[in-house]
Amino acid sequence: MRITNRIRPSTCIWFALLTLTSASPASAQKVTTVPDLTGQQVLQQLANPGVAPTVGDVFATVTAVEIATAPFGTSSGGFVFKLDPATGLLQRTTTSFGPSFVERALTAGEGKVSAGATFSSTTYDKLSDFSLSNIPLGSTTAASPIVTGATTGNLKISSQTLAISGVVGVSANLDVGVVVPLVTVKISGTSAFVNANGVVGRLAESDNKFSGIGDIAAFAKFRLVKFKGPDVPDPGGIALNVTARLPTGSRENLRGLGIGRTLGSLVASFGTGPLRPHASVGFEFWNKGINVSGGEHLRHQFQYSGGVEIVAAPKLTLLVDFLGQRILGAGPVVVGSVAPVSGLGITAAQSLVYADGSTNKAILIPGLKVNLKGKLVLSLNALVTMQNNGLHGKVTPVAGLNLTM
Repeated sequence: MRITNRIRPSTCIWFALLTLTSASPASAQKVTTVPDLTGQQVLQQLANPGVAPTVGDVFATVTAVEIATAPFGTSSGGFVFKLDPATGLLQRTTTSFGPSFVERALTAGEGKVSAGATFSSTTYDKLSDFSLSNIPLGSTTAASPIVTGATTGNLKISSQTLAISGVVGVSANLDVGVVVPLVTVKISGTSAFVNANGVVGRLAESDNKFSGIGDIAAFAKFRLVKFKGPDVPDPGGIALNVTARLPTGSRENLRGLGIGRTLGSLVASFGTGPLRPHASVGFEFWNKGINVSGGEHLRHQFQYSGGVEIVAAPKLTLLVDFLGQRILGAGPVVVGSVAPVSGLGITAAQSLVYADGSTNKAILIPGLKVNLKGKLVLSLNALVTMQNNGLHGKVTPVAGLNLTM
C-alpha cells in the first residue's frame, strides 16, 4: 500500500490500526512513502501524524534550523594585501592565512578579488539527548489496547553543502561578498507502532534526497579601527561585519528557513607575531519567527566566537577556533504531552516537542590552511560538536579552496 499527499492523517492511522488488528505479533505490514513528497512531508509520515500531529513538524523544524544556521567558510581567508604608497605596489600584510569559520578584522585590500568553495558533509545521529537509531516519536493511551502503544523511529538524516563564495575589496577598509550554498539533504529510515498487545506494525519507510540552493548570504565587512603599529605585519583592529541571509532555500525541503536574517557583529583581531588571536560577538535578527509545537516559536540568535591563528611555517597556518550560537525562543526537544487526535478513542498522547527555552550550540573547530601554489590556499577543518540540544552530528569534516586574484 502507498501513502499519497491526498490521504488525511486520520485515514492513515485508521488504516494502520486495522492492519495491526489483523496481524500476528511477529508480523509487520509495510506502508511506504511516495517519492514525490517534500522533506517535511516525509518526516511527518515517518512520525505518524495520526497519533502525534506535532512530532513530524518538530523534526522538520530542527532539521531545517540546523542546516540553515550551520557556519559557512569565512571571508577572511587567503591573502591580505595593502597598497604601498612608496612603491605603488600591493604588499602582503600578514603571514597568516586567516581563520576558516570565524572572522578577523583584516580586510582583503582595495581591488583584490578572491573566490572560494568549501564542501562539508554531516551525518546527524542525535536530536537533543535522543539517538536517531531508536527515537521515541510518540505514545498513546486509550481504552482499547489496539490503540494504546508507542511509535519509534530508526532514522538516518544527513546533509552535504557546497558553499561557493566570492569577495571583493572595495576599498582598503571595506570588503563585500556573497556565498551561495548548494545543499543536499538525505532522509532514510523506518517507523513502527507497537500496541499494548505487542503487535508490531511498520507505519512508514523512506529513502529520499532533496537537492537545491540553500539560503544565500551577502556580507560586508568594514574595518573601523586599526591598532597602532606598522603596516607590515598588520597589528589588527576592530571591524563591523554585516551578513544578510536571504530566504532562497526551500523550507519544505529543509534547505532553508523561509525568512530573512541579518547578522551584525563586532570583530577584533590583534598580534604581529606567530600567534594571532581573534574574537567576535553578534546578534542575528530574524524578520519573522518560526512557529513550532506548543505555541513556541524560534526567532533571532546570538553568536560569539574566538580563536587563534598559528603561523607554523611560511605556507602553513594552524587554526583553533570556538563558535557558540544561541537561537532564542524554544529548545531543547523533549518528550511532552500533546493534544490527542479526536475520533480514535485516545485519552492521552505524548510526542517530541520543543520546550520553552533556547537552542544552544557550541562547536570546536581545529584546522589548517596550506598555500598550495601561487595564491591558492587549501583549508582542512573539522566541526566538533561540544554542545547542541537540537539535531546534530559529532564531527563534520570540511575541505575548501580559496584563490586570491
